[in-house]
Amino acid sequence: MGEKLKVGVIGCGGMAANHVASYLVCGRFEVVGLADLSAQAMADFDGRFGNREGYRPKRYMDALAMIDAEELDVVSIGTWHKGHARWTIAAAARRPKAILCEKPMAEDLGHAEQMLVACRRNGVKLAIGHQRRFLPSYVAVRDLIASGAVGRVELVRAVSGAGLLNWASHLFDMFRYILGDADCEWAMGTVERSTERYERSTRIEDRAVCAFGFEGGAEGMLLSDFTPDYYQGCTVYGDAGMIDMRPEYYRLMNEDTGGRWETRTPGGKYFQPEAEGFEYREGGALQAEELADWVEGKRGTHRGEATHGYKAVEMACAIYDSARLHEVVRLPLQTRAYPLDLMVESGHLPVRYPGRYDIRAGNLRGENMGSDEENR
Repeated sequence: MGEKLKVGVIGCGGMAANHVASYLVCGRFEVVGLADLSAQAMADFDGRFGNREGYRPKRYMDALAMIDAEELDVVSIGTWHKGHARWTIAAAARRPKAILCEKPMAEDLGHAEQMLVACRRNGVKLAIGHQRRFLPSYVAVRDLIASGAVGRVELVRAVSGAGLLNWASHLFDMFRYILGDADCEWAMGTVERSTERYERSTRIEDRAVCAFGFEGGAEGMLLSDFTPDYYQGCTVYGDAGMIDMRPEYYRLMNEDTGGRWETRTPGGKYFQPEAEGFEYREGGALQAEELADWVEGKRGTHRGEATHGYKAVEMACAIYDSARLHEVVRLPLQTRAYPLDLMVESGHLPVRYPGRYDIRAGNLRGENMGSDEENR
């Protein structure tokens, strides 16, 4: 194996820890820098990874100083949502070879678009961390649909919670991925927000109903926060069969299975489906491996290339804009601001039960009760 790619990490929270673990499992990266406003957050990384090969970071309270000092090949961004655009644009100006930014790409389409522009004008590869695209079950289901195993796909149904930009962004990306990265052509939805609910300092809804139409004729349906039993995965309804998909396995029912459900559990490359945290560990390691291939010119693109992350954000914002405008929204979406903010701040979506709360506040340290971006 040749020289390892040098990585610096901005924002040392839980998702960035998954990035680091994936880099180390892959074995093609060396983590040389950590940047966070919390010394304890960086110390926690040292406690978790300190004895692992490929982990030898210096600590920085200033992310830009880290990028300037370490001559990085890859920058990993694991801040809360409102830091994604800021740090991607700043990192891109210093021209690492690639940036891996955690999902959602940004909190609105305007900032996501700025990230694309900044990386393109500086020749920097940008990937968004929708790591489930790399799971064996997702790949198998995508291939089954493409081969016609369930005939013409009529509907893909999923359930979600904790915010459309948060948990559901993976599901919006999943819809497109298993349908062969089909573009979403229209969206219509409604949202309820009677409380002042936030997720990582970004406004989210209390509940949502989402409907989508994709090129090729398939439709998507997502219900968010109607049940506590939501999950990553979906049910695919075709005119010749059905698929029930989860991160670890999928079930198929069609003529070849005799009209009965047949469970299949594809094995992973680095971890097996019974391993704890499989969907993060296996998906993340394969995401990192493909990133290394992309940076080194061994492949022309990356499954998580940023245009896909952009389109997942677009689907979330399209539902909010549909609720705001009371109509079907055609994509590409023209509204670049965050439509949920527009509805709340205009009085279109009044709060009935005042009192701001953030469902991720438990992830913070010390006296901090809001994001680092807000506390600057």
